[in-house]
Amino acid sequence: MLRVFLGLIKGGIIGAAVGFGAWKLGLSTGALAFIALGLVGGLVGIFGGRPPWRQETIWTSVLKGAFGFLIGMALYWGARKLLGDTHLAFATGLGAPDRPVVELPFLLGPLIGIVYGIFVEVDDSSGTKAAEPPKTP
Repeated sequence: MLRVFLGLIKGGIIGAAVGFGAWKLGLSTGALAFIALGLVGGLVGIFGGRPPWRQETIWTSVLKGAFGFLIGMALYWGARKLLGDTHLAFATGLGAPDRPVVELPFLLGPLIGIVYGIFVEVDDSSGTKAAEPPKTP
């Protein structure tokens, strides 16, 4: 349960930071939005779970980041197909512009980060083994 919470927090923070940056840079639609939200998945893959400096090899983080980039883009594509022209009234009430959800990376970025962050955290927790007690002669 702790791993799910950590994935939610890490993925949400990374997704919110990248999503807000993409919004400020105007990367809310088109191919640049795919790249920005793919970046969310890539960064969550790198920093989610066990951090890169605690991995046994650098390739573990590189592969998680590359796979996360593809997952982030795939989740954005799925959100575009599933949500389409959906508007969120509560987001508009909080000051967000009245645009479809898929054009608001500061809302969609944290969602993508949370989904992949939980997956990465739970996946990394299954690879850890308990410390063995020292053997006595």
